[in-house]
Amino acid sequence: EMLRSLVGSEMCIRDRADTMKKLGLCACYNHKNYGSQLQSYATTVELKKRNIDYEIIRYKKKITPLLLIKAIPRLFNLVFINDRIIETFQKKLMLKLHSQLAEQNAVRNDAFNKFSENRFKKLSPIYYGYDELKKQSEKYTAVMVGSDQLWSPSGITSNFYNLMFAGDSCTKISYATSFGVSQIEQRYHKIYKNFLDRLNYVSVRENSGKVIVDKLSINDAVVVCDPVILLDSDEWLEEIPNKNLFNEPYIFAYFLGKSQEYRDEVTKFAKEKNLKIVTELHMDSYNKADRGFGDYTPFDIGPAEFVNLIRNAKYIFTDSFHGSVFSMLYKKQFSIFNRYSNDSVSSKNSRIDSFCETYGLNDRRFSGNINDVENAIDYDCVLEKVKNHRMLSKAFLDNALSCFSNGD
Repeated sequence: EMLRSLVGSEMCIRDRADTMKKLGLCACYNHKNYGSQLQSYATTVELKKRNIDYEIIRYKKKITPLLLIKAIPRLFNLVFINDRIIETFQKKLMLKLHSQLAEQNAVRNDAFNKFSENRFKKLSPIYYGYDELKKQSEKYTAVMVGSDQLWSPSGITSNFYNLMFAGDSCTKISYATSFGVSQIEQRYHKIYKNFLDRLNYVSVRENSGKVIVDKLSINDAVVVCDPVILLDSDEWLEEIPNKNLFNEPYIFAYFLGKSQEYRDEVTKFAKEKNLKIVTELHMDSYNKADRGFGDYTPFDIGPAEFVNLIRNAKYIFTDSFHGSVFSMLYKKQFSIFNRYSNDSVSSKNSRIDSFCETYGLNDRRFSGNINDVENAIDYDCVLEKVKNHRMLSKAFLDNALSCFSNGD
């Protein structure tokens, strides 16, 4: 009787421990960017489908003298200076100089905030300071860093998205995380090796990311699909019901780069086809090339509306990674433009390179003839590659998240 009681209580403790298992997710869920919010959301959908108890970790740094000293090397980091300091300053300056743009930007930010509030309910308390983050991380069975350019050299010393805060007993996973660049400078190799070696399961979004991990770490990396590809077009329809925002055929032009030439090409094509252009202006900062571009320029466009603009467009022209991904998922006639010159210190063309290579879409790259957008796409072949990559990616997650399985 006593033995039965002890066994029963042990099983009860084990069951209780199982129910207490929780995953901490490090994701850029609140960033005012369509790709960031949609891939973060897709990650949470996948976790829910697996019945994994998770919460998005909210962390705020405490400004201390030590933190300021550690930040000094970033002032010599060209990627950080260009991506963070210069772009942030430019955006703030232009919003001050253009009051109408400030009002429009506020409307767009409100649309982002609504999506974030409605879709991201499972949030941790805010952990203030690194010591608190480390302490609170002890409650997680596993921590996972999501997609996006979270391993960019511009912010890699923060020790959040590299999961350095998590203890040795905590399973550390990266899912489709991106370096944002195709090469890491020699001076950062030790930093990258240190955190990459600590990870238990490593996956990246780009082929170039695998090369980096294989070079710098004892771990091997798997190239998995972006989180938004984990859901097929029908599953996205369940998450974001269809709503056509315009009652006439249109071109959706979504450019984040500053090329006047691209916009002129699309304008010419639209006139030839007698189609209106729908576009999103001044996304990252005030963009001179956006002045006068497009026929419809709505600002009340959140991530859900962004998906629907792609879903219902006749043609899509974009230099955006996630603009390209959703164009593919919805079997659109689309053309991809390079946002950066390949020799740019901030070039993020590698993710487009990897996307096109993986799914057989190299002919979607703009090569000078705008009419190539009408060339037939063998979507049976493309989506078969997508399906296989999705299966491989889910198999990676099966393995990485096995600590949450009942048999564990």
